[in-house]
Amino acid sequence: MRWNNKYLPFLGLLIVYVIGAVKIDIMDIDAAQYASIGSEMADNNRFLDVQFRGKDYYLDKPPLLFWISALIFKIFGVSNLTYRLVPILSTMVGMFALYRFCKLYYSERTAYIAALVMGSCQAFFLMNHDVRCDTLLTNCVILSIWQIAEYLKSRDWKPFTLGFVFAGLAMLAKGPISLIVIGSAFFVDFVLKRQWKNLFDGRWLLGILIIGLVLLPYCIGLYRQYGSEGLYFYFWAQSFGRITGESEWDNSPGLFFQAHNFLWSFLPWVLAFIPALYMRIREVVKNRFVITETEEALCLGGFVLPFVALSTAHYQLPHYTFVVFPLAAALTGRFLDNLIDQREAASFRWVRIGLIVTSSVMLVAIVGLCFWAFPLQNILLLAIAGLMTVLVVQLYNDKRPAFSQLVFAPFLTGLGINLLMNTHFYPTLMTYQSGSVIGKKVFREYKQNLDSFYIYDMTPVNEYNIFHSALDYYTQRTTPVLRSLPELKQKFVSNTTLIYTDELGLASINSSGLRYKVVHTCQNFHVTGLTLPFLNPALRSTETKPRYLLLAN
Repeated sequence: MRWNNKYLPFLGLLIVYVIGAVKIDIMDIDAAQYASIGSEMADNNRFLDVQFRGKDYYLDKPPLLFWISALIFKIFGVSNLTYRLVPILSTMVGMFALYRFCKLYYSERTAYIAALVMGSCQAFFLMNHDVRCDTLLTNCVILSIWQIAEYLKSRDWKPFTLGFVFAGLAMLAKGPISLIVIGSAFFVDFVLKRQWKNLFDGRWLLGILIIGLVLLPYCIGLYRQYGSEGLYFYFWAQSFGRITGESEWDNSPGLFFQAHNFLWSFLPWVLAFIPALYMRIREVVKNRFVITETEEALCLGGFVLPFVALSTAHYQLPHYTFVVFPLAAALTGRFLDNLIDQREAASFRWVRIGLIVTSSVMLVAIVGLCFWAFPLQNILLLAIAGLMTVLVVQLYNDKRPAFSQLVFAPFLTGLGINLLMNTHFYPTLMTYQSGSVIGKKVFREYKQNLDSFYIYDMTPVNEYNIFHSALDYYTQRTTPVLRSLPELKQKFVSNTTLIYTDELGLASINSSGLRYKVVHTCQNFHVTGLTLPFLNPALRSTETKPRYLLLAN
């Protein structure tokens, strides 16, 4: 690749991210819940008292995403793009931070490859449309590691300060897991270098003070709402409690849950990362756990220790380990850069074969998703998909330059497949999320009826039957929930009354004698919990449930 074209791959990533941000509706439960909290905060201006649906305080996550969303909504309004705008920009900055971090220790080519790997792994495409707290967390963590590493090289107070500011922002994004990753990275690096003075440097106390200043507004809000219990939850129970078992959350995931998820979430690079990690550990062991001052073990320590710790948690979700993926990308970039200059080595051939395998698996998957589950009929997209497939095959040709085979071919695979995912698969999938479908319809066609729009949900309060968050977000209103027939009858007094309900609610209304007409029906599915029967067009109807929009007569 000519150096004057070095920015084109990142422009391609940005385009695919933005397409997903515009075309894919916000997904229930988590992303839609966070987006609706941000929208609610923009309306009530209560930035220190995080509220959810008008009255319930929301303790589970720190407020950085809510604060940013609320400010953006105030400036640009509520939309798919505005909720995701800052997280996407943070990812672009995060790739730059990883590039600059790698340049401190490696060649410019290594740094460039690492940034490409980070931005094009499957987790980052997912994080930039299904935006939860992890996007900001991950990018703030790599910014912090870069700046603190810069400080250790230059002893300049500016990167020191910025490093701990970003560490504080990472804590505001998702809590102490950020400090676990940052602390693990530098702890392992100092120990392997035998830099005991750095390990016990009193200046780190000043860094903790900077983090404390960044956290101070949130801590004030926490104490005001929950007292000392809120602070205990944030600093301990939220993160460490899931490892120690103190937290009530427990889904018994198993020790290898995160390892299994890594296999898909780090595609198409996973079969390059595995030997990269093995070779790096082997080097350290071979050198008797000592590295020189010009080397780094930040990536090794920052990846391995948190990954193992998170794998032991009693409650886990696939995205919990995404925070360490930039460090995995750096390890992969270092490994691939070394292989590029060893074209005749057996390791080059095996890694090339591994990358071809992962690209092929991804190709089979996208064919299944976009040509079987949800048939693609857009001629332009079909042409682009065919062209990119041919290009990837050509780039893997063993006569092509080593960079093309080991870097650009898998990069283009990830980019092309997620272009199809973001333009076709996910937008089609979201037609089965009734909260956003009904919410947009009500806001667009029945805006004058919003004050008399209600959810009729007869299931217990703590059961997620009719999700509320996407509906709230797209109506830009906290929709009241009615849970009994007497409540419903009190509201069912005007022909402007709109009701969103399910089969159970409809049966209740039918038995009551209330008069209505069905103005819209859609099939609902929990879109973040995909199943093979749902993806199978012949069995999909067995996995979906109808939802109804009713207008009183």
